[in-house]
Parts: sequence; C-alpha cells; structure tokens
Amino acid sequence: MKRNLMFSFLVLSFLSFCACDASVNRSIHVGDGERSAGLTSVNGSIRVGSNCTIEGNCRTVNGRIEIGDGSRVEELDTVNGRIVIGANVEVDGDAGTVNGSIECGAGSKVRGKVSTVNGRVELRNAAVSDEVSTVNGDVLLSDKSVVRGGIVIKGRRGHFSSHDRLEIRVEGGSIVEGGIDVRDPERKVKVYVDKDSKVNGEIRNAEVVRE
Repeated sequence: MKRNLMFSFLVLSFLSFCACDASVNRSIHVGDGERSAGLTSVNGSIRVGSNCTIEGNCRTVNGRIEIGDGSRVEELDTVNGRIVIGANVEVDGDAGTVNGSIECGAGSKVRGKVSTVNGRVELRNAAVSDEVSTVNGDVLLSDKSVVRGGIVIKGRRGHFSSHDRLEIRVEGGSIVEGGIDVRDPERKVKVYVDKDSKVNGEIRNAEVVRE
C-alpha cells in the first residue's frame, strides 16, 4: 500500500517536471561513461550504460531498469518491471520492484534493501547492506554473496500467489549475517545451505536442507 501511494505521488509529480531527466511514454538511455541527474519515467524503461554516475534516483512505473557495469547510482524503483544490476555497480540506497525480478552481478553493492513482491532475487558475488525480501519469489545467493541483514519472505495478505512452494538457496560460500524469516507459517519454504555457506541467524518457518 505504501509503495502504491509513493508511485501515485510519482506520477502526479510529472505535472511539475522536476529538475531531473523525466519522461512520459518513452524510455531513457544514458550512454557509457556519462553523468546524469536522477532519471524518471512513467511508461518506459531506464537503461544506464557502463561506468556512469547518476546523481539521483532511477524510477519508473511501467518499465525495467538496467544498470551497466561499473556505474554508481542512488535508489532504484519500479512497479512493473525487472531490475538488472551489472557487475561492480554501487547502489547508494534501496533497489525495489513490485512485479519483477532483481539480479545483482559480481562485485556489486546495494547499500540499502533489495525487495520485490512478485519476483525472484538473485545475487552473484554481490553484497546487500540491509535485508532481502520477497513475497512470491525464490532467492538465490551464490559465489560468495553477502546479505548483512536477513532474508524475509513476507506474508501474502493482500497479494495473490500461485507459488505455494518457494526456495532459498545459499551456496558458493555465501553468507546471510541475519536470519531467514518466513512470516507466513503456512507457506512451504525450503532453505538450501551448502557446506561452504552459512546463515548466522535463526531460520523460522522453513525446512532447512544442508548440502
């Protein structure tokens, strides 16, 4: 509900066209090595090239967000679209979507939360300073990824779901410094942890498989 209100405000804010690169009904592309203010779109995707600096947030309502290798951005937000973060990217805030997956490439750092409602989260040798959360998606941590908060599977109240079974995989020397919290005790969630990885906190309402 809070996220929907936030994006309603975002759409209304287009009437005043704030001092950022904003568009309606078109996508935004920032070329390799460029510097830009925040990027905002209503019906369009946002693509940031490699080695860019975005001094503001990247936000869209209906579109995907792609961040190229070696870039630095602030918060990433979309409602209907996936978020793809390349290698060695620094995100100085949260990365969140409602209907879409989130992928983080090798060496990337998200200094806030990573969250989705209807989507998968995949970290490959990436670090998240806060929690990772989803409602209707699997979570994969591989190649020495680190989540300094916990992993949260939120309750489905108000959200339709066709996914009764979810998987959380912590593998390849990855670490969850917090716990894993499945907030709907009726949800069937399996947590796979391989011999080189660990979850330091409590694992609640899930079946744990040690590999």
